[in-house]
Amino acid sequence: MKVEKILGYEVHRKKVKNINLRIRPNMEIYISAPMNLHSDYIENFIRSKEKWIKQVLKKIEEAKQNQLPSQYLSGEKHKYLGKEYELEVKQGNSNRVSLKEGKIILTVISNIFENSDEKKKVMEKWYFENAQKVFVNAIQKWLEILDESIEKLSIKPMKSRWGSCNYVKRYINLNTELIKRTQFEIEYVVLHELTHLKYPNHGKGFYRYIENYMPNYKMAEKMLNAKHYY
Repeated sequence: MKVEKILGYEVHRKKVKNINLRIRPNMEIYISAPMNLHSDYIENFIRSKEKWIKQVLKKIEEAKQNQLPSQYLSGEKHKYLGKEYELEVKQGNSNRVSLKEGKIILTVISNIFENSDEKKKVMEKWYFENAQKVFVNAIQKWLEILDESIEKLSIKPMKSRWGSCNYVKRYINLNTELIKRTQFEIEYVVLHELTHLKYPNHGKGFYRYIENYMPNYKMAEKMLNAKHYY
């Protein structure tokens, strides 16, 4: 693969049939094109998409500006495994989180009841603990299906990716935020990263392999890309 600049955009030359353009939520523009396609065709393609690119970038910027940070107050909406729950905040003798009657119940000791940063820590701990259980189960399931093995699984916050794979060390990293997505999306990310153990790059073989095990994988990609990064 090689990268060249066309009209100020980085174009990744790869073994693909068509020109592909993606705009990620971090506002990064990713363009891939066939290895031997003449630059004029790519230039014309980019020019035809420039109005659309500006519109999408504007929408992303507006969405980011309108997205206020959570204060962890009763009535807020928070997601878990693809479902949206109303948050109910209570005082108690310990810090804990539970799911009950369609709500996420956040119970905190009295001296942090008004402290959004401390309440955030309690919620993040709960998300992480659930991510450990759900992600490990998904990894084990797909390792068995694919007859693969890994050396290490890390679950951590990631700024611009749902997951990553170091195929040399056989390390898999998964974004803690993935616990807020559906089980279908989680399993696709797991399969995607494990596939990199066999296919380091996103070539034809990579996607054929995924499609063999998950024929509707494109739907998962759309769901993941619609609201966040991949």
